[in-house]
Amino acid sequence: MADSLPQREYAEGRPQRLPLIDAVRGLLLLAMASYHFSWDLANVRLVSWGVAVDPAWRAYAAAIAGGFLLMSGLSFRLAERGGFDPLRYGVRLVRLALAAAAVSIGTYLVFPDAWVFFGILHMMLLASLLAPLLVRLPDVLLVLLAAAALTLPHVWRSPAFDGIGWGFLGLAETPPVSNDLVPLFPWIAPYIVGLVAGGPLARRETGWGGARPLPRGSRWLAWLGRHSLAFYLLHQPILYGLAVGLAALIPVDPAVQRASFVADCRAEYERHGATPEMSDRFCGCVATSVDDTGIWASRDSDPAFEPLLATAVQACQVPPAGDLSDPAPDSDD
Repeated sequence: MADSLPQREYAEGRPQRLPLIDAVRGLLLLAMASYHFSWDLANVRLVSWGVAVDPAWRAYAAAIAGGFLLMSGLSFRLAERGGFDPLRYGVRLVRLALAAAAVSIGTYLVFPDAWVFFGILHMMLLASLLAPLLVRLPDVLLVLLAAAALTLPHVWRSPAFDGIGWGFLGLAETPPVSNDLVPLFPWIAPYIVGLVAGGPLARRETGWGGARPLPRGSRWLAWLGRHSLAFYLLHQPILYGLAVGLAALIPVDPAVQRASFVADCRAEYERHGATPEMSDRFCGCVATSVDDTGIWASRDSDPAFEPLLATAVQACQVPPAGDLSDPAPDSDD
């Protein structure tokens, strides 16, 4: 039966989905949901996790994004094993474009200062547009392109690419503010790796187990993976609403509010080029300066505290020469 699967798929003109691929995508969706809910809890200041600045959280988010793009590239190559279908390809592009637009509009309404103008769905759309050209290249050249894309933003950036108009490239000296920025460089790299990996898998479909049925207890993961776009669009509004609801019910913890402020401050300060040491010193100084004002007793911003914060920021500014000896250290250090 397994031997006849490719012939049946090709005869029908549309390759069947592979349960293992869908299950892996389902696992990535669960990982993504865990990250987003952690971000939501931190955003409403229910927890003090430094989701935006902690290296471990950043690595977790990068691994999830890279996994999705790798699977997207691999899936594109596997989908061609029955021949390129322009109609199916066009439908996929339209669905991705509509979903990406929905994310941009929704985040602009909720987070106008950090809306998602080029997130994971936008990157998948751009990669999908490039894929028909990329798959024509030899694998060796694709690997070199992936390595170059991965390396480029680490060795060369330019202020000419600052601003939201060029933000999708990932080559700005000061990246634009966004709650989810997944630019072309370096993120086309895992997609290309997926294209390369998908070639031999498509040719060896019945030999590596991708078409075999999953154990009964894990089939729900494949079901989840088959509905990945719907899950992506729905999960975050639900999880964010849950976080907001919990924040309305759970009493304020001043220690969490303070830690959340410091984490947000560090993220903003480092975005403008400060080193982690500078951001720790500066943000700790600001927090210490307002510790006795009652500012940590509420999750919501109170305009009455803005002059106090402005004074603290001015007093704690790191000198241009980078001398870290002047600002007062955080009392918690």
